[in-house]
Amino acid sequence: MADERLYQAALRVERELHARGLEHLAVRIYGKSVIIYSGAPEDHENRARFTSLPGSHYRLDMASPNGRWEKTPFTGTLEELLHQLIEDFGFVLTPW
Repeated sequence: MADERLYQAALRVERELHARGLEHLAVRIYGKSVIIYSGAPEDHENRARFTSLPGSHYRLDMASPNGRWEKTPFTGTLEELLHQLIEDFGFVLTPW
């Protein structure tokens, strides 16, 4: 079930972010994506998203400073992409 898969993915992402001290970030599901954001839900700033692809893979996209989504060439499992986001693009997740 796709909705359950995204729900479980969102829980894993939020759990990992908070375990790393990134408690200013929250996670929500929108369509086929798990979105990482900061701020209140009604006035939030998107940071990154994992969009579900066929099978068990996702694509990593990042929000630009003007709030538009910028696609990246990175695809993989949720765990691989989350690790890559934290290790290689950690600046996207820091408090603004």
